[in-house]
Amino acid sequence: MNYSKQMGDWAEEQACLHLQKLGWHIVTRNFHCQRGELDVVAKRDNSIHFVEVKYRRSEAMGGALSSITPQKRQHLIYAAQTFLQRFPHFYGFIASFDLICVSGRPQGQVKLQWLTNIFSLND
Repeated sequence: MNYSKQMGDWAEEQACLHLQKLGWHIVTRNFHCQRGELDVVAKRDNSIHFVEVKYRRSEAMGGALSSITPQKRQHLIYAAQTFLQRFPHFYGFIASFDLICVSGRPQGQVKLQWLTNIFSLND
């Protein structure tokens, strides 16, 4: 496994731990479909969040947020719609697309920044 993949997996694990500490249930990780992937799908009460996780060595959130291009946004929306088709019991939930940026190193201090509602299913 290459370094980039290892760090991405580590960042996703950190994001999931953070969400769980806040009372979220991780529904699935790395949901794949033909035109996209969802890093993390989490739920709490009647909300379901489709979470994109980005790893950055530094705390520069701008780079992570700017990585959500219009094309990436469309792939995420398609993946979320596919997820909801496969698991229709989530249809009544309030959907949100979020971004969690993880910075730091496994051996050092870790910082997370969670941006909620960066776009919607209707974008």
